[in-house]
Amino acid sequence: MKIRRLLYNIDYTHIITFREEYKQAVLPYFGFDNLRYGIDNENTINENIRLVFSTETIALFIRKEGITFLFEGDIIDLKNQTGVIKFFWDIYEKIKAFKGYKKSNSHSLIAHAVDIKGKDEIGEVLSNNPYFKLNPFGKLDEFTSIYDFKKNEKTYKFSFGNYSEKDIKNQDLTPFKTEYNKELFDNVGLMCRLEIFEDCKTPSFNKFKTLLTDAEDIIASYKLV
Repeated sequence: MKIRRLLYNIDYTHIITFREEYKQAVLPYFGFDNLRYGIDNENTINENIRLVFSTETIALFIRKEGITFLFEGDIIDLKNQTGVIKFFWDIYEKIKAFKGYKKSNSHSLIAHAVDIKGKDEIGEVLSNNPYFKLNPFGKLDEFTSIYDFKKNEKTYKFSFGNYSEKDIKNQDLTPFKTEYNKELFDNVGLMCRLEIFEDCKTPSFNKFKTLLTDAEDIIASYKLV
């Protein structure tokens, strides 16, 4: 099952001076021709900025209490520290140098994955669902299995079900409308959403990669029976 969309977030203690300090941190990126940006809650304590790098299919959301990146594409591109993810870690390092920065508290990852299947195969899954021993409802239009669990001091929430084209909008699966995800249109299959949360005082690229590997292993372990 291919991961199609990935979101990674670092939470830190509220930076009271964020509005006065963040602009210098993001200024160098305004030289990129493909950059789009937006500022929300301008001139308030909740002012924040989003940077959208359309060519690299990555968006950064930078706030007084956290920094997030959203990526659409092949996650192999995120495993190279000098690749597109460098934007995120460079800005995070600048944030840690802000006068108002105190500490980081946690990080989390959300991965959406879809496996395209034949319509007949998915029709059979909906008619005779192998995930539910008891189904009093007959043929289903949709199904979702949800699992919440904790392991190795991490909290997980995993949902698994059938995929249809309407999930593109419902789950915002193609925010950049990439070639990588063009097969999601006019197709059906199986999909999952995995969220991993971990208390972490020192987020880093290597710790992010550990979460990503963890996500890949869990997604690969859940298959049709």
